[in-house]
Amino acid sequence: MLVDPGQAAAHWALRPVPLVAPRGMSPAVQLTALVLAAHTSDGFGSAEVDVLARLGGQSPQQVEDLLDQLVRCRLLAAWQHLREHDEICWRLPERGAPSNATPGR
Repeated sequence: MLVDPGQAAAHWALRPVPLVAPRGMSPAVQLTALVLAAHTSDGFGSAEVDVLARLGGQSPQQVEDLLDQLVRCRLLAAWQHLREHDEICWRLPERGAPSNATPGR
């Protein structure tokens, strides 16, 4: 499921996804949360690994580590690397589910 970046940005500007990294997380985690928010709709998102890496200024391996951190802090419910398409897919926690995330400053 490839999405035009301009279209994704316009959709996100009109209907932002509440992906706010908890305070105290590294800038790389915070930037990754922002990148994911721009590629998330209706609780699900996906993007090519290279796109996530480029937009976040990280290597593909670092992106996977950052996604693991977002799962541990419960900002993401889960993520998966679809290697046949070299795409990452993720799912947000159900609304109302407990989260360690606190609103941004």
